[in-house]
Amino acid sequence: MANLKEIRIRIKSVKNTRKITSAMSRIAAARLRRAQLAMEAARDYGTRMAGIVGEILSELEDAASLHPLLAEGQSDAVAYVVITADRGLCGGFNSAVNRQSEREIKALREAGREVHVITVGRKGRDYLRATTQVTPLSHHTAPNKPEEVVDVAKGVANELIALFEGRWELEDTTGDGEGDTLTGPKVGEIRVVYNYFKNVITQEVRDEQMLPVPMPEPIDADGDGVPDEPREAVREAVRAFEPETEELLAHLLPTAVETAVQQALYNSVAAEVAARRAAMDNATDNATELIGELTLQYNRERQAAITKELMEIIGGAEALKG
Repeated sequence: MANLKEIRIRIKSVKNTRKITSAMSRIAAARLRRAQLAMEAARDYGTRMAGIVGEILSELEDAASLHPLLAEGQSDAVAYVVITADRGLCGGFNSAVNRQSEREIKALREAGREVHVITVGRKGRDYLRATTQVTPLSHHTAPNKPEEVVDVAKGVANELIALFEGRWELEDTTGDGEGDTLTGPKVGEIRVVYNYFKNVITQEVRDEQMLPVPMPEPIDADGDGVPDEPREAVREAVRAFEPETEELLAHLLPTAVETAVQQALYNSVAAEVAARRAAMDNATDNATELIGELTLQYNRERQAAITKELMEIIGGAEALKG
């Protein structure tokens, strides 16, 4: 049975912890609204961008031959962009993405396919190194604020395009001014794993294809089983750009890839803040409950000690009378 001093020390320790978790919860709540607004704005922009690209591609014949980002890769190797956080204390935010990535990588390896990884966030990098022995081709610090997303997304998108097109620049560790190997990694598909922000309470792990740029699915808005025709404005725009369609795609597709990376990062930032707020709220509630239990135990121990002392005093007094 713990003595009174040990219980007092533990109560003080839990109260200090509760102060920290409560402060972190308030900070996360203050950041959440800004991150959510940035994510929603990026989601609207990304949806419009994907719609424009989809309508243009649906109007083109043999679009895959017009730009390398549309063509199926010649290699069966796969690259994954794994987006996590640099810090913990956010519940299952990091572990959900890590477990999904680990499952995908092991399944592909068992099928005999080569896997490469680009990581955003220290938690994902460290986990995959330990569990799959994967050394990331590149690593980026996870953005902590919405303002940092654009720069990170631009760097990641440029690397993805270079990797998919076979223009990956290898690190020169020997100092001879050339890459350490004669050929860089070649991949036929690039996917991204990240936390999709659904609402303040729920985040969903998503595994989406990034490259080659997915071809749009036929839209059947009226439900008659016949794909709708592209809008007249889109048809006229495509005709107006002919025969410079390749130039249009050369500008539009890299922008679409960067926009998709931005969306994933904005969702991840908002999901991280929401997960941290929920985790810190739960930790604060648990600390409060533990303080109540320890206080009750302390009072019981103190009452037992007082009762014991009273019994000793009474016993001594009776002994003197006898």
